[in-house]
Amino acid sequence: MKRRDVEIALKDGLLLATLAREPAPIPLSKVARESGFQLSLVCARIGISERHFRRLFDSGVGINPKEWLRNERMVAARALLREGGPVKEVAHTLGFATPRMMSREFQLFHGVTPTSFQRREHSYAQEARMAAAQ
Repeated sequence: MKRRDVEIALKDGLLLATLAREPAPIPLSKVARESGFQLSLVCARIGISERHFRRLFDSGVGINPKEWLRNERMVAARALLREGGPVKEVAHTLGFATPRMMSREFQLFHGVTPTSFQRREHSYAQEARMAAAQ
């Protein structure tokens, strides 16, 4: 797992531990995806106010809810791109206004454009298949 993935997983785990005292029957990552990465919809889905949600983040996670939602969205983007989804389709699926906006956000977050990321992932997969065939 990459360092950034580990950091996100740890923060997600801290949030879940904090929310364990609150009613949260499904993983927050799933709630975020199903709510279009919108804080108001996430809060409505889990049945707490935005203010309370922000307090939980302040006391238990160490990043603000918007940053967490951004992280979740970028992790989802990377997963969809890794599966071979076209940038335009991934952008639409994740609720970006345009593919260009998603590309910009992806590059800021991951340090590489979505297209370059897909090329690199395809290259790694191809090398792995060749190594396995030998």
